Amino acid sequence: MTPPYRSLPSLQALRCFEAAGRLGSFSLAAEEMCITHSAISHQIRGLEEAIGQPLFLRQGNRMALTEIGRTLAAETRRALDYLSHAYAVAHETAVPRPAVLNLAVQIGLMEHWLMPRLSELTRRLDGVGLRIRSLADLSEACPDDVEVALVYGTGDVPGMISEKIAEEEVFPVCSPGFLARHPSIRLERMHEAPLLLHSRVTWNLWLERAGLPIVYPRQSIMLDDVALTVRGALAGQGIAMARSLLVRDYLADGTLVRLFELSVPGIFSYHLACRSREIRERYREPLDWICETIRMASRTPADPSSEAIS
Repeated sequence: MTPPYRSLPSLQALRCFEAAGRLGSFSLAAEEMCITHSAISHQIRGLEEAIGQPLFLRQGNRMALTEIGRTLAAETRRALDYLSHAYAVAHETAVPRPAVLNLAVQIGLMEHWLMPRLSELTRRLDGVGLRIRSLADLSEACPDDVEVALVYGTGDVPGMISEKIAEEEVFPVCSPGFLARHPSIRLERMHEAPLLLHSRVTWNLWLERAGLPIVYPRQSIMLDDVALTVRGALAGQGIAMARSLLVRDYLADGTLVRLFELSVPGIFSYHLACRSREIRERYREPLDWICETIRMASRTPADPSSEAIS
């Protein structure tokens, strides 16, 4: 039995017909198909002879589809879309995609720690691409395409295997410009200074350790992300309670100064979360580098250009 598709017109004829119907012009269809006007006319004439009905009617300068032409054009377009998709799927399957590491990083860690180290990370990936998703909160499950996540928290990332990297200290920082405008800042007068608040928990712990009353100045500003408190401190807008890893580079280059020697442990710690052990092993070298770099930074204090204010 002869397959029904054997009686179909050629793919070229169908493509010519679809283009002419969509554009309303044999000339434009010929230009799109990179063939001559007469070639378009020949292909469509062949279709009309096979069907036994006209597919186009001339209306002024435009070629309009007949009723049967409109029906055939819609079905032809649907069939060509299906064939195009099928070919794309086959091509994608046959041609391997370049390897890409899908990494999720919390915004503060991305902006204030990882960004200056991206070139070193990509070098260590050795030809593997890098796609980074910056997330405000990793307490919920990561999107399915995320393979690795850098987390500041408890380390409980649903659907992923987590390993603790390091803990850190928190302490107040501000910009040199802010300090110059507020030369009277002293430990016992902290309640008079404008504070940049993200979590009152760490501020409360620090104030208790300092033996100070838990009082917040009226001019304090609440911000919904720790990255913004660091950005605000850099802009000279107030005093931020900083996580040591996020401000290490700024203390080293003098764009931020540490106000007091007193610090308290961070309420959370840094974790590396991987979708599977196989992924952890596949990217062992660059992920080990991330972990060791964070550990070293948490163990070794930055070398600020000015002493902490006592």
